[in-house]
Amino acid sequence: MNEQNEIKIEIIPTSFPQFNTKNNLPADHKTAALSVKRLKHGHLRSMQRLNEEDQIHFLMTQLTGLTETDLDELDVEDSAKLSEVIFGFMRRYAQIAKELARP
Repeated sequence: MNEQNEIKIEIIPTSFPQFNTKNNLPADHKTAALSVKRLKHGHLRSMQRLNEEDQIHFLMTQLTGLTETDLDELDVEDSAKLSEVIFGFMRRYAQIAKELARP
């Protein structure tokens, strides 16, 4: 995927069992960086159909390719880094929407 379509974040090397299986990697493979796809409008529409506490996890799975089980393996600091990227996308979207709504 081209760099304009994703953001890479460095993480503590972590084994993601389902991600490894899906990507034909050895079971004990440790990932040291996550690729985070850019947020799309369709992600927001799908997210809004969920209850509030499930929304960030939905976006995390959709934008990284990790399953919820794999997300549970993330170190809390790495989870915070991922959340920061996702909330950054959402803040920018809200800012643009607000500017467009001005008379």
